[in-house]
Amino acid sequence: MSGSTASRLPLGNQMTQTLREILHSVSPYDEIDPEAWPDDLQGWGSDHPVLGAAIEKLRPKRIVEVGSWKGRSAINMARIVRSLGLECEIVCVDTWLGSPEHWLRAGPGWYESLALKNGYPQLYYTFMGNVIRHGFQDIITPMPMTSESAAAVLRHLKVTFDIAYIDAAHEYAPAKRDFVAYWDLLSENGAMIGDDYIIWPGVTQAANEFALERQLKIVGEPGKFVVSKGSGLTPAIGL
Repeated sequence: MSGSTASRLPLGNQMTQTLREILHSVSPYDEIDPEAWPDDLQGWGSDHPVLGAAIEKLRPKRIVEVGSWKGRSAINMARIVRSLGLECEIVCVDTWLGSPEHWLRAGPGWYESLALKNGYPQLYYTFMGNVIRHGFQDIITPMPMTSESAAAVLRHLKVTFDIAYIDAAHEYAPAKRDFVAYWDLLSENGAMIGDDYIIWPGVTQAANEFALERQLKIVGEPGKFVVSKGSGLTPAIGL
């Protein structure tokens, strides 16, 4: 077999194509029955006003969310995108396999939310059912990969995002990797919004170190932080 898999990816014009067109040969929503997956929009900080303020200010063409759980924040952002009449794709990166705290039953219903079947989580279908039920499958594109692998694919495709919302790992090392990887995927005026700031020590340490190393102004409150690439977003979002 000649050539690498990466070299055979259908690149096209990534600035005009959606990630859906590049990554999925058919709609990922085909043949999913949302009625088989009851409406369950459990989430934390998913409706924070910073998300809407960032979308309204930056009017993004692409948003990447790293860590989507059941889709509440993605659906919230899609609702705002649609209300503003924007042509914007929201790419959701998640394994949908759960984090340590879900498997360790750190919160009520977290383990049960994995919806194990033969020992394998079915959380992806909860997410997909929620997206379909709320009618945002034209805006939200799932990318079921680890954040690290997804970032490698996105770098290869030379795709950039106007907003990166990072809400995945709560441990220091993987959180720091996500901040670095997805900051480098932002457009020149893009902004990164991080979840769990001040609440989870590992995330807080990673965010503060990342901002210090990049000489960025970080603005935050319990639950959220923002860093931006010269867009003027930070003082406009109310944090």
